[in-house]
Amino acid sequence: MKEIKFNEAAAITSPNPLVLVCTEKENGCLNIAPVSFFMYTSVNPPMLAFAMGKASNSGENIRRTGKAIISTAGDSLKEAVMTYGSTSGRKIDKMTHTPIVLQSVEGSDIQFPEDTKLAFVVSLTKTIEAGDHYLYLCDIDKIVADETKEVLFAWNGYAKLACAQQK
Repeated sequence: MKEIKFNEAAAITSPNPLVLVCTEKENGCLNIAPVSFFMYTSVNPPMLAFAMGKASNSGENIRRTGKAIISTAGDSLKEAVMTYGSTSGRKIDKMTHTPIVLQSVEGSDIQFPEDTKLAFVVSLTKTIEAGDHYLYLCDIDKIVADETKEVLFAWNGYAKLACAQQK
C-alpha cells in the first residue's frame, strides 16, 4: 500500500453519484450546480446530505431560502452539467447561457431538469462546516421519479460523465 492524494482516491472509487443542486437565486432565477459529494443519511425521517464549496452560489442560496431540489442528471445533460460545474451562478445566468428543458413538481417553486430520473424536494435542516466545504443536511419533503430515464455518474473524479452499467 502507498499513500495517495484525495483526487486519486476519488478517481479510484468512481463512479460517484452525481446530483444537481437546484436553488433559487436572490433575483428569483434558477441556479443549477453539479455535486458528487452526496449521500442518504436517514430513513426515518428521510434525509440526505450534500457538500459544496464554501463560496458556492448554490450553497448561499440554500442557506438563504432553506429549500432546494436535488435531482439526478440524465445522459442528455452531459454538456450542460460540465458547463454548470465550471461557471458560477453568481456571475452568469446559467439557464440563459446554457438552456435546458425544465419541469416542476407540486409543492416547490424551484424547477429542475426534465431529463431527471429522481428528484428530491428538500428543506435544509443543518449546515455543518467541513474543511473547505459546507455539509448541508436536509429533510426530504417529497421524492419523484421517472424510471424511463438514465442517470449520469462522475467518473475519474469529474473528468468524465457517463451512465453506469451493471457488469
